[in-house]
Amino acid sequence: MDSALDRAADLLAQARLPVFGGLFTDVNGAAAALALAQKLGGVIDHAASSGTSKAARVMRETGSTPASLGEVRNRADTVVLIGDGPRERDSKLLEKLFPAKSLPRPGDNKRELIVIRAKKGKTPKGVRTMELDGKHALPDLVALLGAAARELPFEIRDAALAKKVLSAGKRLRESAFVVFVYDPAELEEPVLHTVLETVRHLVKSTRAATLSMSAPGNGDGVNLCSIWTCGLPMRTSFAGGAPENNMWAFEAERLLKSGEADALVWIDALDGAETSPPTRAFRGIPAVVLSSKPVKAGRDDVVIEVGAAAADHDAEIYLPPIAGIGVVKASSGASKKPTVADVLKEIGALIDKKGAA
Repeated sequence: MDSALDRAADLLAQARLPVFGGLFTDVNGAAAALALAQKLGGVIDHAASSGTSKAARVMRETGSTPASLGEVRNRADTVVLIGDGPRERDSKLLEKLFPAKSLPRPGDNKRELIVIRAKKGKTPKGVRTMELDGKHALPDLVALLGAAARELPFEIRDAALAKKVLSAGKRLRESAFVVFVYDPAELEEPVLHTVLETVRHLVKSTRAATLSMSAPGNGDGVNLCSIWTCGLPMRTSFAGGAPENNMWAFEAERLLKSGEADALVWIDALDGAETSPPTRAFRGIPAVVLSSKPVKAGRDDVVIEVGAAAADHDAEIYLPPIAGIGVVKASSGASKKPTVADVLKEIGALIDKKGAA
């Protein structure tokens, strides 16, 4: 371990622009990665940040009215499920959103589910379901529903689908609380804009909100940690001294492929999360890999085995049911394996020591 830590410190101390990627870790590990990236003038980017980065960019331009899972479960009378992403992220999502018992809801409507361009799946008993699919692509269907909600004219040849869209638009206007559920990683930015603009229109006369699926690998937890640490989300660089955020320029994969980055710190140490270090795709770029699973390393790589957050040690991670950070106890009991935070702090201390010498 001492030798590995020493090699890692040497590698990162000599790097011109190190990238901290993967980041499948708990909040403490994320905080340690941010601190080391700031010390070295590096870049941070979570492996699942494509969806969160896209959602953040659209929210800056359009605004947003998010709702928690518990609020949707207990209060929403109309749920609009967009695409396959939500159920792929959580196979029991609809069971959670439509429980047999819930708190009293506003309005007199019976609960209804509107599904837009998604595979057939099990729907809750007693919940009326309307499916919008046909031969139209998902972006077209979202746009049609947005137009119907605003009572704007539209033209499609499929008369049956047009009737459904008009009925769905009327339902949205008459809902006491409508919520659009989606995975931002699945949708293109124009579609996200359409959804948020539809919500902005509906809140003028009723209540409306969105439920965005959380990013895998504690992506939301790491993103929040970045925001409260430096004021900016993932894909942030410390190379210029002050932190700078750019969704395109500071994407880890782009920086590695272009050769702008000359070192990689890859972190994969979260129970239940599955990711693979991209070292094989970027030969010639040395990597420091902190992993709780076996890893194939390149000749110049340093691999350090660490404990898995929420398995080998207690972990603070983002929990979708409470829409916030919570503590998850170690499932396999106490372990002697070091945490991601322990290792990164030790590397940082060694770099300081070598710099002082």
